[in-house]
Amino acid sequence: MDFVLTLPVWAGVAIATGVSMMLGWRFYQRCPHCGRLVRRVARGWKRCQHCGRQYRRGLRLR
Repeated sequence: MDFVLTLPVWAGVAIATGVSMMLGWRFYQRCPHCGRLVRRVARGWKRCQHCGRQYRRGLRLR
């Protein structure tokens, strides 16, 4: 009986995890130089806080 009650809880946790991962990859990306997680660029260029190098949205060096 306890398994039936915990199944919806685990399904909710799995759905919440999937949605949060999709939103996370929408707003964050990996720095192409050092690989750290940085904010995604909407337009122009941003500077990585760790390595100090600039990156843009579609830049893929690694």
